[in-house]
Amino acid sequence: MSKNYLIESFMTGELGLSGNELVLFAILWKESERGTKQVEGDYTAISARMGTTIPTMYNCIRKLMDRGLVTMPVKGMYEVLPPHF
Repeated sequence: MSKNYLIESFMTGELGLSGNELVLFAILWKESERGTKQVEGDYTAISARMGTTIPTMYNCIRKLMDRGLVTMPVKGMYEVLPPHF
């Protein structure tokens, strides 16, 4: 899996994401193929890609879930919801 991800303008503009939440959403957005498939929630791998700790990654995922940008339909799998503008 590629370690590159793209921060798209809607992520900072329409979604108002910044910092670690922005990085996490960009990673999940890419891995989910722009919200078309679920992503395995391997905290160790995702936090390593973010360059942060597991607790920080966990707090960011909770914030994204609270904002309705990510859901966990099945334990261990995340679904990135395509934004509606």
